[in-house]
Amino acid sequence: MKAFNYSIRGYLLSLVVFLSGCALKPDLPQLKDIYSAKQIKSFTAEGKIAFIRGKDRESVNFFWQQQSDNYQISLNTFLGIQVADITGFTPPKRVASKQKPAHISIKADGKSYQSNAPEQLLEQVIGWPIPINKVANWAKGDHQGVVMNRHDNGLAKEVFVRTQFDQEWRLQYLSYHSLGNVQLPKKIKCQYLDFTLIMQINEWKEINQ
Repeated sequence: MKAFNYSIRGYLLSLVVFLSGCALKPDLPQLKDIYSAKQIKSFTAEGKIAFIRGKDRESVNFFWQQQSDNYQISLNTFLGIQVADITGFTPPKRVASKQKPAHISIKADGKSYQSNAPEQLLEQVIGWPIPINKVANWAKGDHQGVVMNRHDNGLAKEVFVRTQFDQEWRLQYLSYHSLGNVQLPKKIKCQYLDFTLIMQINEWKEINQ
């Protein structure tokens, strides 16, 4: 049984409520020397994620810790029920192939799962095709895609990205946080075929190079 089917069916709130903003802490002092999202190697982010495909919709709170190429993500329902605890490693493109491969570990429904194919395991356990090896960069605005449209201030608004599996994703950066010298995304809509992932980042903290 997929984790979402087990944990949060019946506890979903409307997307209007889900997407309501939360207060952001004031400017972070460690950002004074950061001028681009590409400089950010480590961060902690909190917010909400919605998963939509046709009439199927799920939404959860998330807590994401990124330390260079390692990540730890907790997904919980709005009632505080744990959906999944995810830890993993994404090898940087610059390393040789003999370096350790991508790896993911998921705890959900009282069981543990591990794989060197993160996207496949996430879809198997969580039930949604999440490009986990890309989302950390997309979340901070480092999309490495083709910008099709920009906001009035020049920030990317609509971007097309192709993943390593030749999936073509449409990213919409709907709003940004202004933190120090850098603008970090606040609300992102990611679409692939009939699947939509909406991420709202309510708080950025512990941001470091």
